[in-house]
Amino acid sequence: MSSDEPTRQQITLACPNGLHLSPITTLVKEVSPLNAGVKISFDGKSASAKSALELMLLGAPHGAELSLEATGDDAVVALDTVSRILAANGV
Repeated sequence: MSSDEPTRQQITLACPNGLHLSPITTLVKEVSPLNAGVKISFDGKSASAKSALELMLLGAPHGAELSLEATGDDAVVALDTVSRILAANGV
């Protein structure tokens, strides 16, 4: 797949306390080094997966349906990383 074509995925936020500081910190730490732009959307709002502030402002609760979109050479790895972190119950 060309790095210009976005890769998309839908996930359900499994973090018991919603999108809060702990999973956000892990997410930003793991996604930031990747060569990919990652956007997470919820309820008409979007945030960069590399910005803790933007992610906090999404206000996504447990069970929220999130839309993920990534571009760049590491797009598939980035989406796998985001999915692993946000679809995990233990974070």
